[in-house]
Amino acid sequence: MPKSGGRPRLWSVRDYRLLWTSNGFGDIGASFASLAMSVTAVLTLHASALEVAVIEALGNGAYLVLGVPVGAWADHVPPKRLLVAADAARFLAVLSVPIAFAMHALTIAQLIGVAAVTSAAGVVFDIAHTTVLPSIVGRDRVAAASAQLSTVDSTVTVVAPGLAGAVIARTAGPVAYVVTAAVHFGSSIAAAAMRTVPDRRATLPASASAEAPRFMRSVTEGLRYVLATPLQRTYMFAAASVNLGAGMLGAMQALFVLRSLGMSSAQFGIALSVGGIGGIVGAALGMRIRGALGEIRTQVLCYALLPIAVAPMPLAPFLPIPVTASIAAEEFLVSFLIVVASISTSGIYARITPERLFGRVTAARRTIGVGVIPLGSLFAGVLAPLVGYDATIWIGAALMFGSVPIFFSSPVGRQRDLPPEWEAPPSLSTPPTTGAPSSSAAPLTASDDASPASAG
Repeated sequence: MPKSGGRPRLWSVRDYRLLWTSNGFGDIGASFASLAMSVTAVLTLHASALEVAVIEALGNGAYLVLGVPVGAWADHVPPKRLLVAADAARFLAVLSVPIAFAMHALTIAQLIGVAAVTSAAGVVFDIAHTTVLPSIVGRDRVAAASAQLSTVDSTVTVVAPGLAGAVIARTAGPVAYVVTAAVHFGSSIAAAAMRTVPDRRATLPASASAEAPRFMRSVTEGLRYVLATPLQRTYMFAAASVNLGAGMLGAMQALFVLRSLGMSSAQFGIALSVGGIGGIVGAALGMRIRGALGEIRTQVLCYALLPIAVAPMPLAPFLPIPVTASIAAEEFLVSFLIVVASISTSGIYARITPERLFGRVTAARRTIGVGVIPLGSLFAGVLAPLVGYDATIWIGAALMFGSVPIFFSSPVGRQRDLPPEWEAPPSLSTPPTTGAPSSSAAPLTASDDASPASAG
């Protein structure tokens, strides 16, 4: 078996290959559902801006309600069980759409319900996936594994939207949900085939196992750790700034592209596919850029450039190129920056989080960092009728840039790479009371950090 540093290479680890496959199928389903949901709401059911915003908000809103408790479950329930259950729930939810469409009974209310269910299942899958990855590949190889996972993510974003657009153009938006249901079923099968997923509870010291907290204590423990640790807080608030703007852009994109720009669903799918090439390029170059600039500088630079990457969308009517090319350029740049930033971020998160608290801390951080996406969507839905789609998009881009001053108001922004003394010991069992990730992380005291990264 090929070895790397005395350990099997990533592709030689059977459960990693299955996790990669499950992740890939899930990405295909999400890509199909994302385009199909937008087209179905806007063109088939003639939804208003506020209705589209509500669908978008509920499609990303589960973290606000379920993020922290699911994180506690992920630390006490076998992750394989969570992965399988999440995909089974998504399979059943999305399958209801083509059935209702065939019966001429599909409504906005049902789309809202499907968005809520798939969002909840997505939170479970996401946290379980993130929690199990360090156990399968090791904390030090999370960044490399994330780069490989980002490659399949980005490849799917190239192929799936164009294919979904073609399916929708030749049939109807809800029919694409048949494909979505099928691939979520495939994702569930791949997750169920995993045999040797480590149970992290079995690897903990006997003392830690004996102190296993009750559920409600588990629910709050991760949140207390994040709020007590300036390094975690900085990343959480920076991600919240990016995702608040991203929520606004997500709610407006389909409305702006399909109504203001007059693009067809097929053209929209093609633009998303061409734009997805940026993700592939980012996955291929992400580790090199990270090595050249440093993992922290890479992330901050990517976030700083996001508003520039978004600009071709609201400027599309004024640029001397076809609007489809403008949207494709915007998607290319955004995908490239997000993937490169994610590759750097994933390695940092794995090293600043104690293993015993990994699920809870990840969920707590994302509850706020990702949970603001539906708030951004709802804000956009209220704001757009007042100022217009394009102005709302510009406001969202400005909010994304807000992550940069958050980084530079803390010691994080002055670092090239994560200092070793800022890493959390895997065995750390209690949240810090001094504001530092560990007793040796003196530079990040509570007084150093400003009170206020998918960004993550």
